[in-house]
Amino acid sequence: MVIVKLIGGLGNQLFQYAAGYCLAERHKTLLKLDASHLNTDPQGAFTKREFELNIFKLEPVFATGAETSPFLKKSSSRISRTVARKLPGLFTKLYIAESGNAYHKKFSTYPADTYLDGFWQSEHYFKPVEDSIRKEFIFRNPATGANEELIRKITQVNAVSLHVRRADYVNNKQVNNYLGTCSVDYYQKAVNLLQEKCGPVELFIFSDDIPWCRENLQWELPHTYIEHNSGKNSWEDMRLMSHCKHNIIANSSFSWWGAWLNNNKAKLVVAPQKWFRSVENPDIYPTGWIKL
Repeated sequence: MVIVKLIGGLGNQLFQYAAGYCLAERHKTLLKLDASHLNTDPQGAFTKREFELNIFKLEPVFATGAETSPFLKKSSSRISRTVARKLPGLFTKLYIAESGNAYHKKFSTYPADTYLDGFWQSEHYFKPVEDSIRKEFIFRNPATGANEELIRKITQVNAVSLHVRRADYVNNKQVNNYLGTCSVDYYQKAVNLLQEKCGPVELFIFSDDIPWCRENLQWELPHTYIEHNSGKNSWEDMRLMSHCKHNIIANSSFSWWGAWLNNNKAKLVVAPQKWFRSVENPDIYPTGWIKL
């Protein structure tokens, strides 16, 4: 079986599930999720989260402690982890800890019994099963109320989603040092670029800090601030993003997936050139996305 460790928020869980799904499909074996690490990060390096994939139609199967234990025993050895990354083909039962952000080209050689520990933030990990992943990631329940009305509005205009991620990116020192935030200049240039390429557009602005957006982002074109989805309903913003014709994303896996789930074949997606403050992450951008 393939077991994938879940950590982080919805966007990260989507990347992890997609990578595990692809590997399990390659071997025609079971995919199981290890959710035991969610909401238990002792270092404070990641925002604590709950299991969030139940908003989709996928049917999760969770790994037991007895199933994860044989893999996790291997995780304490640095030598074993290094050998596993360099020569995964030597193992019939593989614990693999992701190292760095680049796509691991040996991913396809991982055996059928593999425990994936990492973020796996690249479409390369699941591109071979893209169509199946899109079916897995269909929202379980239809939109209602204000979200249903917004989807109706979004589909009637040349809608562009614009996502501003702040919150833990600003308030958590470790996260801020690693990720940083996108500048006002980035958003202004992105909007100008889409106007040049797509003609008149209407902005739908998503953020965990709408007051900051109102104060710092000034628009003369039609725009709507989305601020009614919060807490356990925050994922509704991802669904709304996916219905827009084009997307301007933050350096955030949440808006990455909002853009990826957008099925408009003519969509333009603008992403920040610098995903992390001090390290490169070239494989996070799908082909055709505009880096700015």
